[in-house]
Amino acid sequence: MRRPQLNDTLLLVTMLGLGMLLLLVSPAPVFAQQAGSTAEIKRVVGRVEVLQKGQTQWLPVVIGAQLAEGDDIRAYAGASAELALPDTSTVVLTENSRLLMTKMEFDTQNRSRFVLLHLAVGKVRATIAQAAVALARARQSNFAISTPTAVAAARGTIMWVFTDGDKGMMAVEPEFGAKEGASVGTWRN
Repeated sequence: MRRPQLNDTLLLVTMLGLGMLLLLVSPAPVFAQQAGSTAEIKRVVGRVEVLQKGQTQWLPVVIGAQLAEGDDIRAYAGASAELALPDTSTVVLTENSRLLMTKMEFDTQNRSRFVLLHLAVGKVRATIAQAAVALARARQSNFAISTPTAVAAARGTIMWVFTDGDKGMMAVEPEFGAKEGASVGTWRN
């Protein structure tokens, strides 16, 4: 009677050990985000680092790296980074800036998007995909960048946001094909 119990226990321990080994060997992004809910680093100039969600150590950013919801990215003096989002929108982080990827949800099936970025300090330029602008009107897709003092939601194809932590400025450039004579964007304090 004892022999079958010992074999069953040994088999269970072996299976648990193999399962834990597979978890350790598997790449983390597989479990961290659904496909299509990450931003890809397309260009890096100078010293740019990322702090992945749940980590305590900043790591150098490399082209092709994926940023997921909850990740933090910073660019030092003279540095910049360009991020590509799944809907073909882009975000450029300029020197002396820090950006938190607060919320990133993309649903390719119903073509909706919910992106919230938080600019702690510095400047970003977001170029929102033209299709996404139409979706924002039709399906309530959202793209917003917050600072410690304000929130800017996309209303044009290009949005600039700047903050020094105390004050912020935001500018929106008009959509392609805007009526002639219309405002070409304005800075707001």
